[in-house]
Amino acid sequence: MSRLPSLQNVLKAIQKTVLRFPLEITATIAGTILAIILNEIEYNNPNKELYQKALMSCSLCLVLFLAVSLFFLSSNKKKILRFITSLILGSLVVIFIFSFKENITDTEFQQFFVLNLVLHLLVSFAGFLPKKYNQDEFWEFNKQLFLRILTSGLYSAVLYCGLALAILAVEKLFNFEFYNNIYLYIFFTIAGIFNTLFFLNGVPEINNHEVSLQLNYPKGLKNFTQYVLLPLISLYLVILICYEAKILLTLSLPVGWVSYLVLAFSITGILSFLLVHPIANENGNLWMRTFSRWFYFLLIPLLALLFWAILYRINLYGFTHERYYVLLLSVWLTVVVGYFLIQKHPKIKFIPISMCLAGLFSIAGPQSADSVSKYSQLSRFENYLNKTDGKKLTFEEEQQLSSIVYFLERNYGFEVLLPYADKKLDALYKKDKDPGINEIMENLGYEYQSEYARKDDLKDSFSYYFYENNENNVDNIHGYDFIFTLSKGNAFECSNCIAIDNVSYSVKAIKKDYGQDLQINQDIIPLEINDFVNSNSKFKIGNDYSDSREKIEQKIENSKYTILLTYILANGKVEDNKKILENYQVKVMVGIKK
Repeated sequence: MSRLPSLQNVLKAIQKTVLRFPLEITATIAGTILAIILNEIEYNNPNKELYQKALMSCSLCLVLFLAVSLFFLSSNKKKILRFITSLILGSLVVIFIFSFKENITDTEFQQFFVLNLVLHLLVSFAGFLPKKYNQDEFWEFNKQLFLRILTSGLYSAVLYCGLALAILAVEKLFNFEFYNNIYLYIFFTIAGIFNTLFFLNGVPEINNHEVSLQLNYPKGLKNFTQYVLLPLISLYLVILICYEAKILLTLSLPVGWVSYLVLAFSITGILSFLLVHPIANENGNLWMRTFSRWFYFLLIPLLALLFWAILYRINLYGFTHERYYVLLLSVWLTVVVGYFLIQKHPKIKFIPISMCLAGLFSIAGPQSADSVSKYSQLSRFENYLNKTDGKKLTFEEEQQLSSIVYFLERNYGFEVLLPYADKKLDALYKKDKDPGINEIMENLGYEYQSEYARKDDLKDSFSYYFYENNENNVDNIHGYDFIFTLSKGNAFECSNCIAIDNVSYSVKAIKKDYGQDLQINQDIIPLEINDFVNSNSKFKIGNDYSDSREKIEQKIENSKYTILLTYILANGKVEDNKKILENYQVKVMVGIKK
């Protein structure tokens, strides 16, 4: 008799899982190692981008390999063909991720997220593509996958908490010092390797004739869906239909965020429909049967509201990535509703398959979210410049143009604007390859207005914030001996804080009505900050929360010292055309005259 049967069972389970999913295990181990390396290297390490993209590739390849494995395991084809297919498709994923920019943009992270979602959807139906479709098997397979995800998450959380507490106990009881990042690395190992192994071990075998997938509907799920989820969805349905009736009666326009509410309701409702599908038509389930019968009919007026809201905003403001996906999901919902209303015996696998294809449609190519949004906003940018041609814009028009420029510059870089700006930005580009939004708008002949600005507040306040990119930047401080920072709200005092040429210097800032008095040893130098801000037109009046690339400096001299103030931020109110400083921060460089 074996002394450690439980350990043997664990080792056998691990061996079986590794042999069944070797590429998936390799990807998760590689991803875990990369996560640890990324945490170890310095922020400015030149290989950081390489490790980051490699980690993203591993996370995608893990899911892709699982989908391919399920397809080939279901079709009983040779392993070598499965591995070759996995490696070819995995290579395409790696190429896609490494095509991202050096500093990955928000748009590229969005593409990564959508591709991740597409691959997860692929896992849900990949194993049923090469075999005869069975609705109950499909539902049971995905139910077991979902429960396995929850179970593996619970086991991983408990294991991590137990190990973390054990390490903490050893540290406190035995005064033993572990490596600083040991808690984080244990988390990476458990979340990466243990969690994945545990999950893969419970992936159901679709073509196992000895243990076939038999529908097993949990009673707890039935009670939750019937008495909690469906009543809540019905409540939201009533609210949305009443809101739609209000729009029709008052002839008012729908508010912008109603699109997200309708989408959230519709997708949650479809998921609820999938949850109750196996037992919806059983005797005694009248509430579920009624919901299944009428749900898609009731979605039709909501779809009309959804299209009205999103197409109205696209007509006004053009495509962005968010509006693209709202419209895409609207089209997808329409297709799903049409399918389930037309088909007498609809297959529920149509839902993940159609959503997977919609996601793939949006990732790359001229029809993708990125391409459509880019050229939509470029077209609006060009139309604005052609329409105005140097004419003065209203506040609302300046705000719209500012929004377009901000979107294009943030997502695609300054260069994308040059061909459409009729040479108005060429001089700025030669001077600065990465200017701020303020500078771009000024060179176009307009003033930047942030999305938070209000027309009535334009003359009531002022705001300045200097954006300084310190990466690979060297400042010339020749002629100055020491540097520190002053703020309006914080007292500054330093006794014998620095010694230069065997002379010790104490520094103190004293608040005054005109700014501050800077006391260096016994010498007092007035810093007339208020007057400088009022006399300098670069501190622009207006409710503008954007940053500036234009540095503002104030130089002060007396017989002993040369002082240079560099303004980091300054903001306040405007009363009777006078700026009243409420907050400021300045970098102070002091040079001692010899």
